[in-house]
Amino acid sequence: MQFLNMYVIHQDPRGVFRGITNKYTWGEVNYVETIKGVTRGSHYHKFTKELFYILEGEIEISVFNLVTAEQQAFTAKPNMSFIIDPYEVHTFRVIKDSKWLNMLSHKLDDETPDIFKHTGPNS
Repeated sequence: MQFLNMYVIHQDPRGVFRGITNKYTWGEVNYVETIKGVTRGSHYHKFTKELFYILEGEIEISVFNLVTAEQQAFTAKPNMSFIIDPYEVHTFRVIKDSKWLNMLSHKLDDETPDIFKHTGPNS
C-alpha cells in the first residue's frame, strides 16, 4: 500500500487545483458515495492497482497483504489519497457519509473480473 502526496497544489483567485497523481495509467475512474454505517470492499485484486482520493467524509480502512501478512489500519479523511496494490485485501467501514474517487489500473472485465472476495480473519 502507498500513501500519496499531491504532486502539485496551485491556488489563485479562481480556486484550487490539486494534482492527485501523475503515476501509472488508469483504465477506469469511478465516483463513489456511501452512507454512514456501510462496509465496502473485503476483496483483493491479483493484478489491478486501485487509487482512492477521499472527497468528503471519514472512513476506517483496513488493509491486509495476502503475500506478506502485513496489516495496516488508518482513518481516511478529505484530500487523502492512497493506492491499494495487488493482493491487498481492503475493507472500508464508513464512519460519516462519504464521497471518493476510485481509479483502477485495469478496467474490470465482467467475463473475467480481477476481483476476489476475502472471507478470512483479516477481512
